[in-house]
Amino acid sequence: MSRSYYPRICGCYYTQEVNNRLERTYLPQVKLDAHITIFSTASRTVLKQTFVNRSKDKPLGEIRYAFPLFDGVGVVGFKCEVDDRTIYGLVKEKAEARKAYEEAKAKGEKAALLEQLPDMSDVFTTSVSGVPEGSSVLVTITYVQELKHDAEVDGVRLTIPTHIAPRYGSYPGNSIDSSTVNDSNGISITVDISMVEGVPIKKIISPSHPVEVALGSLSTSTIDEDSSMSKASASLALGTTQLEKDFVLQIVAKDIGIPQAILETHPTLSAQRALMTTLVPKFNLKSAKPEIIFIADRSGSMSGNIPTLISALQVFLKSIPVGCMFNICSFGSKHEFLWGKSKLYGQDTLTEASKYINSFGSDFGGTETLNAVKAAVDIRHKGLPTELILLTDGDITAQQQMFDYLNEQTKSGDIRVFPIGIGGGVSSALIEGVARAGRGFAQHVGNKERLDGKMVRMLKGALTPHIKDYQLEVKYEDDTVESVAESLRTRLNFEDLGERNTKKEEARYPLRDKPISLYDPNTKEDKENEDDFMMDLPQLDRPKLMQAPQEIPALFSFNRTSVYLLLSPAASNLKPKSVVLKGTSPQGPLELEIPIQIQEYPDEMIHQLAARKATQELEEGRGWIRNIVTDTGSRVKDKFPAQYEMIQKREAVRLGVEFQVGGKHCSFVAVEANEAEIEEQRKKALEHSINKGNSTGAQDEGNDEWEMVEETRTEESFAPGSEVAVRNKQLV
Repeated sequence: MSRSYYPRICGCYYTQEVNNRLERTYLPQVKLDAHITIFSTASRTVLKQTFVNRSKDKPLGEIRYAFPLFDGVGVVGFKCEVDDRTIYGLVKEKAEARKAYEEAKAKGEKAALLEQLPDMSDVFTTSVSGVPEGSSVLVTITYVQELKHDAEVDGVRLTIPTHIAPRYGSYPGNSIDSSTVNDSNGISITVDISMVEGVPIKKIISPSHPVEVALGSLSTSTIDEDSSMSKASASLALGTTQLEKDFVLQIVAKDIGIPQAILETHPTLSAQRALMTTLVPKFNLKSAKPEIIFIADRSGSMSGNIPTLISALQVFLKSIPVGCMFNICSFGSKHEFLWGKSKLYGQDTLTEASKYINSFGSDFGGTETLNAVKAAVDIRHKGLPTELILLTDGDITAQQQMFDYLNEQTKSGDIRVFPIGIGGGVSSALIEGVARAGRGFAQHVGNKERLDGKMVRMLKGALTPHIKDYQLEVKYEDDTVESVAESLRTRLNFEDLGERNTKKEEARYPLRDKPISLYDPNTKEDKENEDDFMMDLPQLDRPKLMQAPQEIPALFSFNRTSVYLLLSPAASNLKPKSVVLKGTSPQGPLELEIPIQIQEYPDEMIHQLAARKATQELEEGRGWIRNIVTDTGSRVKDKFPAQYEMIQKREAVRLGVEFQVGGKHCSFVAVEANEAEIEEQRKKALEHSINKGNSTGAQDEGNDEWEMVEETRTEESFAPGSEVAVRNKQLV
């Protein structure tokens, strides 16, 4: 790996030929506006980017802009407005989307493309073609995300990244020097918060920026609307902020930590439902006595974060219970341990460790995080459960290598990894990805932000016994019970697969009465594309209950975890009543039953969150495919090792396209040719709405109102970013 930082990938630019070479020219103005709507513990963000072509004499063939999003978000809407023309985006397989965009660009048509950067799930690029001279371009992106639990205030935490931090390592693409793109007006941010009616909002604070808060109403509320303590809004006190550090908002509300399960019906996909289960366990299990290894980033990028790093480690050291083993690893381009092996916690070792921490500086060079983690795993005491606490600014590019290594090392359940993002501009893709692969949970701590509560709760999580068998079950109204594990058994029809391949070969090479000539001048090279290869893969039926994350992660007291279930149309005749979480602790069995709340009105937010969680797992080498068991008892991964990666990609694409959620393998493309496809989808949605009304027979007058709302939605549901009446109905 390169031992230098690559520049920030940001800025709006176009390329032009100068002296027989292509050079980049940056557009001087980029305007950003973000409107966030928070529904309890999830949010929907509408991000508007305005670009201006100030040239008076020529159109721009293409402009590009890279921007950050928080890891794990689901991009669910994309549209582009150039002058008086609006084109709407649709999710397609990445190569197909790129092809459609390039074809439209070659024809001189207005087109736009939204892609996730390779190996960086928190960086996206927008490309827009056909921008006339003197015109402006407005790109609107809509994304959804689940909000993190904030241990410091015992509430939810919203993070809006406002710049892309430089990252250590070689990036597999072209980067842009950030020094050329500082002429920005910054970003304006408005946040509307809606909790469940009867759940009052206590306070809203921002540790990163000065904000103005209005309790009791939304920014969109009129004077005549009744105020509610379950609603609030916040905006930047200065109107805008420069793109220099992440925007953080903390929301504290009463009883926000109560476990809940919400069932949502999709507004346009027939008989499709999704369930979001929010788990906030409160249990008093006897604390374990594990080995704890702190892995502290002392690379050059940590120069402004060292005081926060030292403070965090000192809080940890003073809170470790007697009987634990511990050690400290410092890393950068190199790494070193305080001791060759972890030592028992006591006054002498505490004094030695505190003295070592106080000597820290950002003097270890680059950021070779993976090597330090590997070294910590190698020197651990194999007979003890091990907790690795990684403190870093998260600025590396080779993230997938880290995830793959941790997936392998933690699958036994003996090792967990708890990452802490230090300072502003932390790579959420790395921090959150490490937490998922490491079966721990992540925390973010900004400079000058209170950290005692977060560090103590993370340490409490590390001391929680390792429980390896969490399972989720669904209880129905007819008292039947279905487990997610059982739904992963599938039938692979190998006869159909063989017959399909045989027909394909016969079509390509039909039987002949005469021998085939070994030299035929008319023969053309037979190129097989990826679509042909995909057709050869075994066909899998999606489970009746598809869970994301597929393996329920370790649960920690007072730390929120969301688990999603996509209920296929095959389960449409069943009415879920409750979900039951089970597990086994050293002190005995664990069980929690949560009644299901059914949303009054159809929506797709939970579906989109579930689909993004599921596709992200597939992108990172995990997910439901890994645990699929055939009718012969073998796993798909073992039966088809060569094709396994392509099977994962295919299923990620299927989910992305079905639920219109972007990701690593799916992109949003906005071209004029989309209009016919969008119109066809509108017709299907309207037919579904009409058929649904006919099948339910006479309804009360309240449902007449819904039919009108549904019709409105079907007209706008494929115009991403629009806010229709259904969106404003109570989500939870």
